[in-house]
Amino acid sequence: MEEEISLKELIEVLLKGKKLIGIITAVAVILSVVVSFIMPPVYEARATLLANPIGSRQNKEIANRTDVLDTISQYPEMTIETYKEQFLNSEVVQATIIALDLKDSEGKTMKIRSLRDKVALEVVEDTNLIRVTVKDKDPELAAKIANSLSENFIQFITRMTKRKGEQAVQAINEQLEATKKLLDEEAQKKRDYLKNAKDIEELNQEIITLRDQLTLYKQRLIDTERQIQSDLKSLETLERNGIKSNNVNIGAIKGKIQLNEVQGITSANNTNDANNTQKDDNASQSGNIQNNDSNYMTIGQEIEFDISNASALESTMLAAQRTQMETRLIQNVSEKEVLEQKIEEIQARLTELRATLATEEYKYNEVMRNYELAEQSFEAYQTRKNEAEQNVAADIGRASIIVSSAAAVPEMPSSPNKMLNVAIGFVLGLMISVFVVFFKSYWESTETK
Repeated sequence: MEEEISLKELIEVLLKGKKLIGIITAVAVILSVVVSFIMPPVYEARATLLANPIGSRQNKEIANRTDVLDTISQYPEMTIETYKEQFLNSEVVQATIIALDLKDSEGKTMKIRSLRDKVALEVVEDTNLIRVTVKDKDPELAAKIANSLSENFIQFITRMTKRKGEQAVQAINEQLEATKKLLDEEAQKKRDYLKNAKDIEELNQEIITLRDQLTLYKQRLIDTERQIQSDLKSLETLERNGIKSNNVNIGAIKGKIQLNEVQGITSANNTNDANNTQKDDNASQSGNIQNNDSNYMTIGQEIEFDISNASALESTMLAAQRTQMETRLIQNVSEKEVLEQKIEEIQARLTELRATLATEEYKYNEVMRNYELAEQSFEAYQTRKNEAEQNVAADIGRASIIVSSAAAVPEMPSSPNKMLNVAIGFVLGLMISVFVVFFKSYWESTETK
C-alpha cells in the first residue's frame, strides 16, 4: 500500500533541517562573494555603425543595360548581414592588432582568434545599425579596440570598393578600345558606301518622273484607242451606206470647194518617236495647205461640182470624210503602237529602278544600322567608364558605412556583477540545502524500516 506524503510532513522535514539549510546557503553566499571579489573586472565598450547597403541601387539603375556592362561595373552586393560577416575579416582584425600593438597574457602579439573572442556583433532589429561590443579588463583598451575595428572596417570596405571600381575602369577601357576600333571600321564602311553607292534620292526622283510619264502615256493610249474605236464604227456605217473613198469623180463636178484638213500619215521611220504620233486635229482652217513634210500629205485640192446635182455633192463630201477617217485611223494605229512600246519600255525601266532602289536601301540600312550599333556601344562604354571613374573618386565605401556612435571609455565594469553573483549564490545554496535535507530525511526513514 502506497504511503501518501502530506504537506505537513514536508514542512516538518524542512523545519527539522533548518540549521543545515542555513549553513549550506550561507556557505554558498560567502563563496559567491569571494568569487566576485577575486574575479578581475571586465569592461564593455560599444560602438555603433550606420550601414548603407550598396549594390541594390546600382543594380536598379543598370537593369536595362547589357549584361556585359552589368557584370563589369556593378559593385558587389553588400547587405547588413554581409557587413556583419565581413566586420571581423582577418585583414580588419590584423590591422587593429598592429595599430594598437595588442599583446596576449604572455606578452606576445595577440592572435586574430583571441581578439575575435573579445568582440560581439549585433544587428539592431529593423534598422541599418550594427552594434560592436568589445570586452576587456582595461576599459580604455576596450574602447580603443572598438573604435579601431570600426575605422579599419570602413577602410577595408573603401579599399574593396575602390579595387572593384579600378578593375571595372580597366575592364571598361579594354572594351572601349575594342569598341572604338569597331566604330572606326564601321565609319570607314559607311564612307566607302556613300562614296560609291547610287543616290537613293535620285533613284526615287527618277521613279516618280517615270511613273508620272507612264500615267500620261497610258491616258494618251486610252484616248487614242477610243478614237480608233469611234473611227472604226463610223467607217462601218459609211461602208453599209455604200460610201467609198475612191469613187469620187472630181472632173465631172462643176462646183468648187476647199477641203482644209491635214491628214498626218506617219512614216515607218518615225514609229518609235512618240512625239510624231500625236495627231494634229487643229491644222490651219484657211487657204490651201502646203506639203512641207514628206511624212504628211495634204488633202486640200479644189473639187468642182454641179450645184444642181445635190446627190453628187453629198456623195463627194461623204467620200472625202471617209478618206479623212481612214487617214486618221492609220495615224492613230501607228501612234497606239508607239505608245504601247513606250509604256512597255517605261515599265521595264521602273522594274529595274525599283529593284535597284530596294537593293540600295537594304545596303544603306545595313551599313547605317551597323554603324549606329557600334556608335551606341561606344557611347555606352564611354558613359559607364565615366561613371566608374566617378565612383572611384567618390569613395563609395566610406560613404556606405559610417560610425554612428564611437565607443566611449566605460566607467563601470560589466562583470562580475557582485549583487547578481550573491543572488545566484543564495538561490543555488538554498536549492542545494533543501535537496540535502530531503535526501537526509529519506535516508534516515529508509534505515529505520
